[in-house]
Amino acid sequence: MRDLKAPGETADRNRMSPSLDTAAPARAQPTSQEGLTALGELARGPSVERAVEAIREMLGMEVAYATRMTDTEQIFGILRGDGESFGVGEGSVLPVEQTYCSGILAGRLPNLICDVQGDPRASSLPVSTAADVGSFASVPLTFSDGRTYGTLCAASHSAKPDLSERDLQFLHVFARIVADQLEREELEGAARDAEVKGAVIQTLVAAVEARDSYTAEHSEAVVAWAVAVAQELGLSGHELTDIEHVALLHDIGKISVPDAILAKPGPLSDEEWKVMRRHPINSEALIKSVPSLERLAPALRAEHERWDGAGYPDGLAGGEIPIASRITFVCDAYHAMTSNRPYRKALSPETARQRIAESSGTQFCPTAAQGLLDVLKRSS
Repeated sequence: MRDLKAPGETADRNRMSPSLDTAAPARAQPTSQEGLTALGELARGPSVERAVEAIREMLGMEVAYATRMTDTEQIFGILRGDGESFGVGEGSVLPVEQTYCSGILAGRLPNLICDVQGDPRASSLPVSTAADVGSFASVPLTFSDGRTYGTLCAASHSAKPDLSERDLQFLHVFARIVADQLEREELEGAARDAEVKGAVIQTLVAAVEARDSYTAEHSEAVVAWAVAVAQELGLSGHELTDIEHVALLHDIGKISVPDAILAKPGPLSDEEWKVMRRHPINSEALIKSVPSLERLAPALRAEHERWDGAGYPDGLAGGEIPIASRITFVCDAYHAMTSNRPYRKALSPETARQRIAESSGTQFCPTAAQGLLDVLKRSS
């Protein structure tokens, strides 16, 4: 794969002949029946590869490809035909501002440019000269939620005056099939990731339970409160899922705390507290090493930070603390207060709620604390 040629440099037409013998089949104007036949074959066995190749053949173009668009880049995916003579291949990345597609998506260029050199809007782009583009067609790949994933494109070095609105209509239909296939693959990938993430979380929780049954039971209870509080605050989707996972894993760093400290029947000494207070750092380090969970690491590290900045390990305050950490912290504290421990008896729910209210705005985030108190009031 090579980069686009510098503006002003023409394609090496002797090295890579643009003749349709080597690049694309000779094309008479396709009939509607030919387009429908290609569409029917694709519908029976949908794939991005087959769709891209069908578009190249149907339009008589030298190259066709599907791309993914970001705010700054166009990434080339499946490509069929003579991409090399245009300076692109599968995996090529171009700055968005250098592409026809950005102009087409923004409405500055038409979807079908039969003669690039005869269109001042298209011919003025550096890519027109650099890649020696004579004709170009592009339509968006739009997912069912309205999100534009990228584009389905075809190009040739020569002008294609016979391209028509009918060709563009077929291109739109093929783009719908490609978008559906890409969206299906994306959803399947997300489902696999969720399955892997769930398995990893359960393994980590089992490891904690093997060390300390209280910690495992405590985490499950904190999860129930944290999810309820998050929903009370109107959180949903990925944000709600992250809060659930942070609550479940908030004590995972205790795996590295010695048994003598973890299971000590009495209060901890100052030195023992120093060891215990490293568990959020240990949680962060452990989760950072798990690709499917690494985004939870900052929230796990901050789970013992206080609203007034007097927490640990970093002394974060107020809005510096991730919302997942703030919610988990107050739910963690409530369950700890209302649980029997070897060195003290549980507080009554009424006393624990009073302490949460008294510490709102100092120890606890006011919003998270009030959310928990509202949830507890309804459940009592």
